[in-house]
Amino acid sequence: MTASSPSSLLRIGLTGGIGSGKSTVAEQWRRAGHRVVDLDAHSRAVLDVPGAGVEEAVDRFGERYRDRQGTIDRAALATLVFADDEARAALEAIVLGRVDEAVAAEERAAVLAGETLVVHDSPLLLEKDHEDDYLAVIAVLARREDRIDRVVRDRGRDRTYVESIMAAQVTDLERIRRADRLILNTGDREVLARRADRALGAVLQQAEDSAVR
Repeated sequence: MTASSPSSLLRIGLTGGIGSGKSTVAEQWRRAGHRVVDLDAHSRAVLDVPGAGVEEAVDRFGERYRDRQGTIDRAALATLVFADDEARAALEAIVLGRVDEAVAAEERAAVLAGETLVVHDSPLLLEKDHEDDYLAVIAVLARREDRIDRVVRDRGRDRTYVESIMAAQVTDLERIRRADRLILNTGDREVLARRADRALGAVLQQAEDSAVR
């Protein structure tokens, strides 16, 4: 994760399993004018742009994981790391330090822009036990079959791939236990948007109430 955020920022964590609709919620808040830091996008950039991260990954996992563009074949590498705890830990060691630097830069930019809120869109927030880094953690939940169908349909992945990622993530029961707020993605996009705004509004109201006590 990142180092402590600047004291003037309220930091909220947004998380959810693959296919839950977390990214849709993040985009809803981004359109509303909130700064949303996409940790997964920063992670992908480490392996999608030729440079030190790519070379370190190739050194560790082999040339067979370099694609024709000179970056990492992330689909092939994902198949490996979601089935091999040691490989996953090695990949995280390559990626996470670079992600921390990118996120810290975004937070500095937020402070310079006079912003008071930053949302971290973080799919592995609970898996990495980072909930204490946030004022509040909001988790998006959806039915298992809906999640699988969504990823197969929208991302062109097969069911086995989706289930392998689900197996490496915490369960929704764990999300329910550990998150401060839940957003249930059981309706259409308009319903999800209303629930997302209500959850974020409740967290911000609670923060405001605490500040004036």
